[in-house]
Amino acid sequence: MSQDTTFDRDFTGFAPLTRGRRQFLCAAVLLFLLAGVFFTPPMPFTQDDAIYLAMAEAMAEDGALSIADNGGVEGAPPLTKILSRAVDGAVMPQYPSGYALIAAPFYAVFGTRGLMLMNALAVALSLWLTFRLARRLYDAEIARLAVLILAGATFLLNYTFAIWPHALALAFTLSAAACAVEAVQGDNARRRNLFLAGAGALIGAGVNIRVDLILMLPALFVWLKVFARPQDRLGPLWLLLGMAPGLFLAAWLNMLKFGTFTPLSYGSDGPGTDNAAHYLPLMLAGLAGLGALWIANAPALLQAAADRLDRKAMMIGVALGAIAAIVLAGDFFRQTLYGVYVLTINLQAHNAYEQVGVARNEFGQLMFWGYPKKALIQSVPYLPLALIPIIGFFRGKKSEQTALCLLAIAATVVFYAINQWHGGGSYNMRYFLPTTPFIAILAAAGLAPVITAAQGPARRVLLFALVAAGIAYFSLTEFGRAVPVLFAPTALYPQWLIAGACGLCALYFLWRPRSKQAANAARAAALFALAYAGFVNFSDEVGYEKARSEQYAMARDIDAALSGRPLVLTKLPVFTLHAEASGAAIMIPNEDNAAKARAAALAFARAGRCVYFHNSLVRNLMAPHLPPGAIDPAPQLAKSARFPDDPRLAFFTLADQAGRCTLK
Repeated sequence: MSQDTTFDRDFTGFAPLTRGRRQFLCAAVLLFLLAGVFFTPPMPFTQDDAIYLAMAEAMAEDGALSIADNGGVEGAPPLTKILSRAVDGAVMPQYPSGYALIAAPFYAVFGTRGLMLMNALAVALSLWLTFRLARRLYDAEIARLAVLILAGATFLLNYTFAIWPHALALAFTLSAAACAVEAVQGDNARRRNLFLAGAGALIGAGVNIRVDLILMLPALFVWLKVFARPQDRLGPLWLLLGMAPGLFLAAWLNMLKFGTFTPLSYGSDGPGTDNAAHYLPLMLAGLAGLGALWIANAPALLQAAADRLDRKAMMIGVALGAIAAIVLAGDFFRQTLYGVYVLTINLQAHNAYEQVGVARNEFGQLMFWGYPKKALIQSVPYLPLALIPIIGFFRGKKSEQTALCLLAIAATVVFYAINQWHGGGSYNMRYFLPTTPFIAILAAAGLAPVITAAQGPARRVLLFALVAAGIAYFSLTEFGRAVPVLFAPTALYPQWLIAGACGLCALYFLWRPRSKQAANAARAAALFALAYAGFVNFSDEVGYEKARSEQYAMARDIDAALSGRPLVLTKLPVFTLHAEASGAAIMIPNEDNAAKARAAALAFARAGRCVYFHNSLVRNLMAPHLPPGAIDPAPQLAKSARFPDDPRLAFFTLADQAGRCTLK
């Protein structure tokens, strides 16, 4: 692998980063992160990260894995929320509790902002790890570009000042990859095995934050056995051995929570809590494949076949094998391929499942809470830049380096494509956040030779690209807002055209690498695509923070309106967070637990506690499960100067409590 450390050598047309400039840049980044933490709203975006907030709070204040009980009311069942289940009278979150262990000290010191600070620090670490990884895989120049792309042209920004666990998990992902890359440097066996064990330990520990971090195992395993050290059968075993402590911790925590000693479990097979059993056949097949790969020396087998067969015969054999695999896989292969198309190209083609908040509008366009949700390429339209290193990979150039990035991307994309899991309520493909550093590295590896071969200073072209992309983006955005039927199309489909132009220019450059015209066209298209991606993701961040600000203000209004320690049945738990902190008991009802929600309402009423049904959604859900007329038909609105008459501020109460349970 490359050992180039010429950090100060300039090839982009910009001033080289001297030591003083590097220090200033690092200080500026840290200042930006701290400002973001303490000036953005300390509020979850969706109910998912509200659960993570509850987990951190419970661990920090009570040292507990559970996030609720029955509110201390005799006869009331556990007050379950979405993404949780009742176990022995306690409410257990489905998510891995390792997050709570790490987050608790941050919450104890800074409250909700502590969780945001933890993520901001994780992002800073991820940027540094991306630079280090890219420099090891390619060189320092590409590493500089990769960090700029990751920070400025991906949706990493949306998870920097958030409560989601994705930024923290990303730091573990990149740390594991960096350890694996360090392991294959040099010939010191002891050092290599220690780094591989460290990579495994980071994967195992990361499973306690997000279960999908296990996907780094097959990516690194295949990379080691096929590309980095195919003759080494001991190295992958150290990788597996290193994972053991983290997996044991995950299994032990799940034993405490759910009574099941397994590291990959969400606790049940119910809605919203699907566990590893759903993927058991795939896991067994994957383990069998990894086992066969461990036994074999794939490159040696291919070389032996090449020595015995001519190139044409090998190609025919590979093609026939691929066709046979596709035929045998049948529907599974077609389903996965379609899922890849949906999640990476066109989320509007999603047809696998429905969920609250993600639905089609009156024009048939798939939206989440009224916002158009983007497939991967609609957040990173410069993705075709990766064609340059990918085609080089097939030509034998930097194959080991490029393979690691491709495997890390493919492991995540293919896994989620199987069931078209798209991440629910988010502007983008949040489940694909682990792919963004590797996409940035490949894009940088494609952009670097283009910039080197192009004529004229890159600074001027970049400035033009920024201006042109800004005008294009904001013009299309305003046009979409003015014409509702085009709101989603203008937010999604221009990226297809940009990606197409970027891809064609990249291929033209590969076809004529010595042509200044081809290099200039590729540079212009690439910088425009990167600039457009920057505007897309920055605009999403503005919308994200605006939504959190509104939710924060609305939650404060609701908290001020509720009196005593009531029970609130709600489907919008983000809006009741402040009330819960003030002593309100919160339960999220649905069709499956409506009977338990009824029991909770009656138990709280018998205890003299007020019961509120949060807006007409919950009233309509619960009315058939209560006696006729049990719910007062007159809604009460929490007072709000900022949101007058907003239906999200409407509450209903029991008819026999109407006189004493009025909102303030």
